[in-house]
Amino acid sequence: MSAGFFGRVCNFRFDWKLSLLTGLLLPPLLGLGFWQLRRGDEKAALQKVYEARQLEAAVPLSSLDPAEDLQFRQVKFSGHFDNSHVFLLDNRIYQGQPGYEVIVPLETPEHTIVLVNRGWIAPGATRQSLPVVVAVEGELSMQGSIYQTVGKQVVLGTDLEAAGWPKVVETLDPARMAALAGLTDTPRVFPYSVRVAEHAPGALVRFWPVISMTPERHLGYAVQWFALALALALLYFFYSTKSEHPTDDEP
Repeated sequence: MSAGFFGRVCNFRFDWKLSLLTGLLLPPLLGLGFWQLRRGDEKAALQKVYEARQLEAAVPLSSLDPAEDLQFRQVKFSGHFDNSHVFLLDNRIYQGQPGYEVIVPLETPEHTIVLVNRGWIAPGATRQSLPVVVAVEGELSMQGSIYQTVGKQVVLGTDLEAAGWPKVVETLDPARMAALAGLTDTPRVFPYSVRVAEHAPGALVRFWPVISMTPERHLGYAVQWFALALALALLYFFYSTKSEHPTDDEP
């Protein structure tokens, strides 16, 4: 290193205010950078799981152990919809338009309640005017993929549990939804929702992005946070080693 650098180091002066400010800001900046890196790795891993399981053959839903990792598993099952207890999952965006995802309980021949996500539907003319969901009757052969909620669900308000159906909810909680529909007497409620396959009976607009942000964007954000941390460290070094008495070379 140059003599100038060592000369600046020798001029180091401890300023407790500057040091406190740097100590308070530097760890969060570094933490946010590493958090973005971890999120990027998680998104990349989730995308790989999705792509791999899209190639798998559908297996009977009744053969699966809910305690296992079932994210995106392809399943097949049969049963009939409980069309009198339709849920509308609020705040779902498709092509820039807010709407709902239609969730309908289905009872299988084994008396298992499965919360089936039929897809996206446009809203009514007003907030108070809910969309009309066309019922699908009879014994149905279904196919779809399991969706396990990732992370903590964001709730923009309280669930609208007013009397009457369809019922608007903001979170996807199969056990609670089955209870709201009065289906607690059924021996088993499958703990995750199933998103219908493209040609499944009753399928609506199927729009379920696997990840909301690409791993590359997370990496870009991480670089920004690390750059801010580096800039803060350099500024701290510059002001802590700045000479109090200008030399002939300094203005």
